[in-house]
Amino acid sequence: MKIAEQLIANEIEILAAQKRRDFSTVEALLADDFHEVGGSGRLYSKPEVMQALPEIQVMDYSCEDFQVLFVGAECAIVVFKATVRRVHRGQAQSTRAYRSSTWVKRDRAWRLVFHQATPLAAP
Repeated sequence: MKIAEQLIANEIEILAAQKRRDFSTVEALLADDFHEVGGSGRLYSKPEVMQALPEIQVMDYSCEDFQVLFVGAECAIVVFKATVRRVHRGQAQSTRAYRSSTWVKRDRAWRLVFHQATPLAAP
């Protein structure tokens, strides 16, 4: 599998694992120094993200318009649009966002080190 295809598959697997409530898979794909800027603009660390995941039930998702931008042989940025339907603290939510993820290859494995979701208007 080509690197770009693997990174796109990793992005989809993160959402699929959340839907399955398989948080260990999400944790394995995130680098220990992972950070995320959420739609609210707040910066989250990996421990904060992992702590919040059980409070969110992903019901369905779709992803489109993937692009993989290589920064170097062991660093790439994946950008795409995603629509996610979820339940958070009993409230149904549907979000559409333009997402960007920075992946680095460490110890022969690709790990997500940074993610940002910019909210988009509903289609």
